[in-house]
Amino acid sequence: MINIKSKINKVMPFVIIVILLVVFTIATKGKIFSFSNLLTIFNQSVITIISGLGMIFVVAIGGTDITHGSLVAVAGVFAAMAASNVSSILAFPVAILVGLVSGGILGIINTKFKVPSFMVSLALLIGLRAYATWLLTTQVVFSTSWISSLDNFTPKIMTLVILGAASGYLLKYTRFGAYCKAIGENEKTMIFTGINTDRIKLFAFIISGAMAGIASVFTLARLGGASNTMGSGFEMRVMMAMFIGGIPVSGGMNTKLYKLFLGAPMIVLLENGLVICGASGGLTQLIRGIVLLLVVYITVAVEKKTEVQ
Repeated sequence: MINIKSKINKVMPFVIIVILLVVFTIATKGKIFSFSNLLTIFNQSVITIISGLGMIFVVAIGGTDITHGSLVAVAGVFAAMAASNVSSILAFPVAILVGLVSGGILGIINTKFKVPSFMVSLALLIGLRAYATWLLTTQVVFSTSWISSLDNFTPKIMTLVILGAASGYLLKYTRFGAYCKAIGENEKTMIFTGINTDRIKLFAFIISGAMAGIASVFTLARLGGASNTMGSGFEMRVMMAMFIGGIPVSGGMNTKLYKLFLGAPMIVLLENGLVICGASGGLTQLIRGIVLLLVVYITVAVEKKTEVQ
């Protein structure tokens, strides 16, 4: 039965994306496959995937990191300021540093003070958003020409390949990745075997923050500058990409990287297809939420059924 459960878990994301493709091919009369639209889907998916490459480690341990939206805003502001006032070369290092600090704070409070990661990240989400708004009231922040040049296919695909390969190797072939998934399965067992779970969890949050920092620079390149709404709701998009792709909410051994690569285009495809069909913004959000609920429900229901059998 475990084998059946595993096969269903692997096939589910592919079934969903095929259904979406068929539905929107018919509904849009093939317009969804135009070159410009496919390029749009790629551009919108890349940033989500990059951010998800870090958040996936937090999800694997069964934790929550909903700071990415606000963190993208703060890291983006500092990256743009560093690029404009000092050198464009500093954009990525500064953004990553901001992400590392945020992830470190989240991880320390969660592991040392035993505050649930959801509560800590919620507090940081609010605090970082307020800080970004304050920063933008004192000055106008635009991206440099070098940062703007990143909003192209080549730098995006190169970054995605490098970061994807690194995250994939870390998650699948290292002790750190195995420990992350094992903590998601049963943290108490890991503690009894002598593993320092706090250290593993701390590094997971730090990696998550660093990837959000990298995503902030590409977001900045796409928008042309920082604003109060930069990254708004972004954390939900990343989480939806993972969950609709079949990554379990509770993490564990079924946390696979390919599911993120499938889930991100699914979210964009769903939104993009609805826009082409003429759906309003509110209706698009509603349908996106319903689809996520259905996917999570079906996944959980199938797992329970196979366990009973």
